[in-house]
Amino acid sequence: PTPPLSRREREIMEVLYAAEGLTAAEVRERMPDPPGYSAVRALLRILEDKGHVRHEERGPRYVYSPVVSRAKAGGRR
Repeated sequence: PTPPLSRREREIMEVLYAAEGLTAAEVRERMPDPPGYSAVRALLRILEDKGHVRHEERGPRYVYSPVVSRAKAGGRR
C-alpha cells in the first residue's frame, strides 16, 4: 500500500491528473492558495519518493507526471 497523502500532496496530484507533464512552476500556478515555489518542489520530491509521480528532464526543467491512478492515490473524483 502507498503511504497516505497530505492535503497539499493531494492538491498537487489533482493538478497533475488534470494536466500531465507539468513543471513545478506550472503546478504552483494551478494550485488554489499555493505555497511557495520551494515548498512545491519539496512536495513533488516527496511524492516521487512515495512512488506517486515521476519526472523526466526536458532541458534544464523537471517535468512531473502521475504514475498511480487517481483511485489508488486516494483522489476524490
